[in-house]
Amino acid sequence: KAAREVAGDFYDAFELPDGKLVCVIGDVCGKGVGAALFMTLFRSLIRATATTDYFLDHQDRKELTAAERLQHVVSFTNNYVAVTHEDANMFATAFVGIFDQQNGNLSYVNAGNEPPLLVRDRKIVASLDPSGPVIGVISEAQFQVKEIVMEPDDVLLAFTDGITDALNVVDEAFGIERLRQILIESGTSPTELLERMKVELCRHIGEAAQFDDITMLAVRRIA
Repeated sequence: KAAREVAGDFYDAFELPDGKLVCVIGDVCGKGVGAALFMTLFRSLIRATATTDYFLDHQDRKELTAAERLQHVVSFTNNYVAVTHEDANMFATAFVGIFDQQNGNLSYVNAGNEPPLLVRDRKIVASLDPSGPVIGVISEAQFQVKEIVMEPDDVLLAFTDGITDALNVVDEAFGIERLRQILIESGTSPTELLERMKVELCRHIGEAAQFDDITMLAVRRIA
């Protein structure tokens, strides 16, 4: 949900040729048209480098593991923006994950984004903390790929800071504790979870102006 006519937040979800699922959520610095233009650049670079080997050196064009593909996707996107658009001083926080839909393995890079939360049996069992800096500032920055296994019926919620920082008319933030409580109380349906979160956010914001983009992405591993 954009705070203005256009948004700097972005998300994506698509399958790779080998059947793995890529999920992305991010937040470009700034507001308005400038942030939206860079949003399309970040999102396009991530999808293009994930789904094709065109941007790999010829000697690197082999069957990549999920970790190797993630390193390529995030590093190429970071270096392209940092070098080509250095004068713009634009960057994005982003979470990029590759799910193996056969065994539930999730490989991910969290580049300065809010930590996604993993819920199992109505308990938050993991917080996927940042494993690298924001994307687009430091050329040749290092990003660590981490892994976690999603069990059947586990739910992962990724989100941008527009949720936790959402203010009501008395400048009270929605906060991480409200988000965690809703996550624990909700069932295993991603659709119902996002709808509940949307309702609670709207109730909290009330008549106050929405000052930041609000973006959420939920994934459940089906048994």
